[in-house]
Amino acid sequence: MKGRLGAQPLSPLGEGQAFIDAIRQAVDQSELALRLDQISRELGFSHYALIHHVDHRSAGETMIRLENYPESWVGTFLEKELYSWDPIVVASNRTNAAFAWSEVADIIRITNRQRDVMKAAAQEGLGDGFTVPIHMPGQVSASCSFAMRTGRALPHHHLGMVQLVGAFAFQTARALTEKGALPVERVALTPRQLDCIVLAGRGKSDWEIGRILGLKEDTVTEYLDAARTRYGVARRIQLVMRALQDGHIALSDLVQ
Repeated sequence: MKGRLGAQPLSPLGEGQAFIDAIRQAVDQSELALRLDQISRELGFSHYALIHHVDHRSAGETMIRLENYPESWVGTFLEKELYSWDPIVVASNRTNAAFAWSEVADIIRITNRQRDVMKAAAQEGLGDGFTVPIHMPGQVSASCSFAMRTGRALPHHHLGMVQLVGAFAFQTARALTEKGALPVERVALTPRQLDCIVLAGRGKSDWEIGRILGLKEDTVTEYLDAARTRYGVARRIQLVMRALQDGHIALSDLVQ
């Protein structure tokens, strides 16, 4: 497979890093949309949708909607106001964990009306998919979904990378929407803060990070809290995404 984001064939890790490197230079959402289209195809998907869960017919300029779903399905989605009861959206609003569309019944009780929506989506060419929910305190919920053509199986070996790409894409879109461009100046972080962020990105707890680095658990918590304060974010995943965005760490650092 020849990666579109680079001249040479890339591994999933390389594709994800190339995507992050590329969108650091994004000047607007149109460029970000192009990069999302590229990385979704590189990772084996046919479509993507990065959206706030609102009525986009009357949404303000700060609401994000980037997608390359079939036009006929987008029209149906808006006309029938599916943002309020589409099963994928409803499931995304109920969980913080990424999920395959085939797992929606494990998250919510699907109504016959919602089953009809999923059947209609499949008829439009949207088969199984994978959604990364995005919840930030005091803000409208959002999600980043990647969809397969009907009849094709999910590339399960890429799903870990998809979660990082989805979360990173939203942070980038939000920065572009609210500020018009990504911040030029990087937030300064200490070497110890970066060590803790990398291990947090690998899913380690504060206690585990302390054992690895030879620090007290409270000290690790202080390092991470200070880094979150510098970035103005509340959650670890947001901290990791911002450190990636600034180029402090690379995706390869997050692989154990």
